[in-house]
This record gives sequence, structure tokens and C-alpha cells, in this order.
Amino acid sequence: MNETVEKPNTPSVEQRVDEWIKLDEVALKYHQLQWETPKQSTKFLEQFASGKLKSARKVLDLGCGAGAATAYFASQHPNVLFSGKDYVDELVELGNELALKRGIGNLDFQQADWFDLEEESFDGVLSLQTLSWLPEYQRPLKEIFTKIKPNWICLNSLFYDGEISCRIEVKEYARAAQSFYNVYSIPDVSRFCANHGYRLTEAQPFVLDIDIPKPKNPDIMGTYTVNAIGSNGSLERMQISGPLMLSWYMIIIERVE
Repeated sequence: MNETVEKPNTPSVEQRVDEWIKLDEVALKYHQLQWETPKQSTKFLEQFASGKLKSARKVLDLGCGAGAATAYFASQHPNVLFSGKDYVDELVELGNELALKRGIGNLDFQQADWFDLEEESFDGVLSLQTLSWLPEYQRPLKEIFTKIKPNWICLNSLFYDGEISCRIEVKEYARAAQSFYNVYSIPDVSRFCANHGYRLTEAQPFVLDIDIPKPKNPDIMGTYTVNAIGSNGSLERMQISGPLMLSWYMIIIERVE
């Protein structure tokens, strides 16, 4: 019997949204705290994208959550208009409420489905720690390429620099929560971009510069660091959440002129 071999760029998974819209106290607290204390990954991505942002007028942040990271970018680049979009109405409302309270004028939030975007014009697209939480990367990127057509895309997510991708589903039984923690092959993403008129021009590992203690509750996913000696003898901080080691990268994708 002949078996059909599925190609890497044609995943069979379907979009799943219940894990995003069923917000519990842990999820809401996670989003709210970032408004008070921006994450290191947000600060690093802002520095990584700063060259692109200097010449941008309008920038879209996809999968913005309650907008804390978008607000940080807006505060650092007051001449750029930022629009944050997320699937969850509750998070969009919270983001607009907090932005209004803080008087951030170059920022707004709207509900949107990344898998079914409206055609709009933006100079650049940001996405922070979202792509790996989706069932796949292909359809979300294609929506950007065909509907938004930005000059550039800058995002951070879980990547691997070789020819291996992993589809990972996490089940937190204590919270009755389920989510993706997919790791995508950078060469595979690069080929996909090239097939749609874009080029992956930069990929940089994100390495934390601070230690994060291990969460007290082992039943809830939460990032912490473990120090290890690398192959070259230098100290390395490995990021871990639950049973997973997190291979964060920051990448830039640019439109081919």
C-alpha cells in the first residue's frame, strides 16, 4: 500500500481558538503585569527592530494580547502610529482602556483574526511571542504577505536553525488549558518566504541577560532560566518553561523589491 507523505509546508492542523478566548486569572494577570514591567524579550525586540522603525509611519502588531508590548514600542517611537490586533475581544478592550488611562496617543487596538485579515496598508508588522502558539506558521505569514504586504516583518518565536520543525501541544491539567509551543525550522521558513516574494534576512537568538527563578507551582507553564557551560566554555542561560527548553529567536523578513 502506498502511503501519502505530507510535505512540511502543507500541515493538516486546523486553527483552534478556544485556548485564547477562555481567559482565566493566570492569563489575565500575565497580560496586565506586562503593562507595569515590560518583558526583557520586548525590550530586546524593540532594539532589534529599531532600524526598521526609524523610517516607518504605520506599524501593525499582530497577536498583541492586551497590548503591553505594543505600548512599549509606541512609547519608544512616538512618531510612529501603532495598531495592535488580537483575536480576543476582552484583551482588545483591556488594551484600549489601559492606553487611554496612560494617554498614549499613537496607539489603538482592534479585534482581528490573523487567519483572515482585512486588506490594510502598513509599513511594517510586529509579532511578539505569538507565531509558535498558533497551529502553524504558513497561513499566518501568507495572510501578511497577501493582505498587508508590508516592507518588513519583525517577530520573535521559537525557532531551530536546522532542518527540523516540531509541533508541540502542551496540556496544563491544573488549569484545564491547552496550547501550542511549536518550534519552526528557520531554513523552512526562509524557503516559504522566498516563495511569496519575501526574504528572511536576519535571525538572531534571544538570550536573556537576567536570571529568572523557577516557578513555585510545577503545574503551570512559566519561564525560568538555568545556567550552563556552553561548548566554548562560556556561561549560557537556558530558558525553560514546564518540561520544555525554549529556543527563542528574533527574525526579520523583508519584501523583495
